Amino acid sequence: MIEICRSIVSQEFEILRVDEYTGSRIDLTLGLPRGRGLREALETLYPKLTTYGCYPLVRRSERGLILHLFTRMEAPSRLLTNIALALATLVTVFLSGLALSSPGDRVSVDGFAWSPLAYLLGLLAPLIAHELGHWSVMRAYKTPASLPYLIPAPPLQLGFLGTFGAVINLKWLPPTANSLTLMAIMGPLVGYVVALPLAIYGLSNSLVTTEIPEGSITLPMIPVSVILLAMAIRVPEGHMIIFSPLAFASYVVFFVTFLNLVPIAMLDGGHIVRGVAGARAHLLVSRLFIATLIILSILFPQLILFAILALILYFMTGGRHPGPSMSIESTAHTITASSIIYGILLVLTIPIPIT
Repeated sequence: MIEICRSIVSQEFEILRVDEYTGSRIDLTLGLPRGRGLREALETLYPKLTTYGCYPLVRRSERGLILHLFTRMEAPSRLLTNIALALATLVTVFLSGLALSSPGDRVSVDGFAWSPLAYLLGLLAPLIAHELGHWSVMRAYKTPASLPYLIPAPPLQLGFLGTFGAVINLKWLPPTANSLTLMAIMGPLVGYVVALPLAIYGLSNSLVTTEIPEGSITLPMIPVSVILLAMAIRVPEGHMIIFSPLAFASYVVFFVTFLNLVPIAMLDGGHIVRGVAGARAHLLVSRLFIATLIILSILFPQLILFAILALILYFMTGGRHPGPSMSIESTAHTITASSIIYGILLVLTIPIPIT
């Protein structure tokens, strides 16, 4: 396999030196590309190599441009695992929806927004869309990755939400800063776009009342998107909104989207900042964000969870991000578009403490 990949590299670059290692690694010192610019040659090379099971890592050294090639046995497909986890998640999320389907014994509500299926739809549709947004970009750039795994959790009756979210097993780094940035931004963007109309319908069909029904969940923080939508409903003075299951699912989606957008480590926000601004900026932004969260959590104790999670992620990774595999920086239009979208999504999902 390694010889096939070496032959593929020789079609795109002059190879000046070969360093072989025991096992599944070989280092190639690259010369001039053959008939292409450097960026185009590297972008062309990546999908050819990953298709044959070779994982490239391009770095500069005192010797010049070094291409590290790694090979490993592909794990067998786990489609049955994906299906089993998805079915389990459907059950646990539906059970959570049952717990939310009535705001209280003395209050009667009806309509789809109050059904357990509404909670299931409101939570899983944006979640799956989020992961498919990532996965579609990975597929477009031939980045090795698994199908999304839904992760079940105990239902709301046991203190959880029915799911811990979803993950994709990213088997190798995306090829360029452009692809890293697009992969990261596409998930939150698609998930938010799917969640927004569901949130509008869910809030429009929520309960507006002057009294809190017994057993209702009190929320310590509200994402900006939910606040804006609630303002559009024009709740009368002295009244409050009791979220329907669909509205509560949207609340959770916006909350989780903000967590994903935190610019630390390998979260979506970390990927975006690393792809747009580079390694040093990523490290600086991570530290500034954590410091800001710590200060804000002193003023607003509701934010302490964010500060703790950010610190844990920072120390687990050393605050660093490996960047793209081919070390090609983002183009100007990708930087501009991604930065604007990232900023808008971050502002729209920021949770505001309720005092």
